Amino acid sequence: MQQTETKTGLHRGETIKEAIKASGVAVGVVAEKLGISRKTLYNKFKESSIPYSFILKLGEVIHHDFANEFPHLGKTVKKEAPKPQAPSSNNLLLPFDGGPQEPYKPNNMKECEQELVKLQQKYIALLENFNELLLKTSQSK
Repeated sequence: MQQTETKTGLHRGETIKEAIKASGVAVGVVAEKLGISRKTLYNKFKESSIPYSFILKLGEVIHHDFANEFPHLGKTVKKEAPKPQAPSSNNLLLPFDGGPQEPYKPNNMKECEQELVKLQQKYIALLENFNELLLKTSQSK
């Protein structure tokens, strides 16, 4: 990073631009994780006085400690407490599928085999329906 200014007088936009570049994380990905557009992030690169809270958040996204560039950063800015996130759901229910159902848990090997056969039959029926749709759409062109 070629900057002739002192550590305390760094152009913050240039500093974050170089840090993102060095991290190897795409600008679009960084912007998305920050909850801003790419254009907004590019505009930040032009700003010389970016809030330290933004710089801290950016550092978390790209896994970069800006204390090297801004030694006073940790002393003057308090990090925000992490926001609680909603528990992620591992089921694949869609909003119109209704509430979550208790998954079927077979009690023995025979029930497992029966469940597997049912799933195979559903899968085959789904593939056949899909093939029919493909044929209909290719014929209508």
